[in-house]
Formats: sequence, structure tokens, C-alpha cells
Amino acid sequence: MKIGDYLRTAGAAAIVALCLAVGACSERVNREDFATQLRGKTEPETLKFAGKPATVDDESADRHLWTYTDRTFDVNNQNKFDARTIVVFTRSAEGKLVVTEVKFE
Repeated sequence: MKIGDYLRTAGAAAIVALCLAVGACSERVNREDFATQLRGKTEPETLKFAGKPATVDDESADRHLWTYTDRTFDVNNQNKFDARTIVVFTRSAEGKLVVTEVKFE
């Protein structure tokens, strides 16, 4: 292999690494934006915005809990990441499960 081939390979590897790093960061959202975007949303709408949760507790027909891990950060605490973000769905007057609360741990 020539030196130019090594440089192209190294450059391609660096670009892939950068894309992966930027992509991983793009999913994290500050607490306020996350909660504001989700309030009043249904489960399909939440799934579209926030993606698949780490765990789902849907044992109760009237209350579902979705837990996200390392998804949000606290701007008021030096941008520290929250270990868990819990999205609480409860029944609305129309009978739909909608986000009524977001808890950060």
C-alpha cells in the first residue's frame, strides 16, 4: 500500500468516527425542551419525537411509564446527564393516554 492509500483510509475512519460521535450527541435534549415537547402527546407521538424508551411499564390500563436512560441533561447543573427520564402517560378526558408528567432522576 502506498502512503496516499493509508491517508485516505485514515481520513475515512476519522470521518466515520466524527459522524458517530455527532449522531450520538444529537439525541440528547435539555430537560425543559424535552418536557415541553412531550406534554399532551400520545404514545405514538412520543415515540416519534423521543424514540424507543429503555423500558415500558404498561401494567395499568390508565397509567403507563416510559423510561429513557441518558436522554436528557440539566442545564442548571453544569449540563449533567440524567440517569433516567420517566415519561408518565395518563388518560385524558377523551380517553387517550397522553403525557401528563416528566420526571428526571
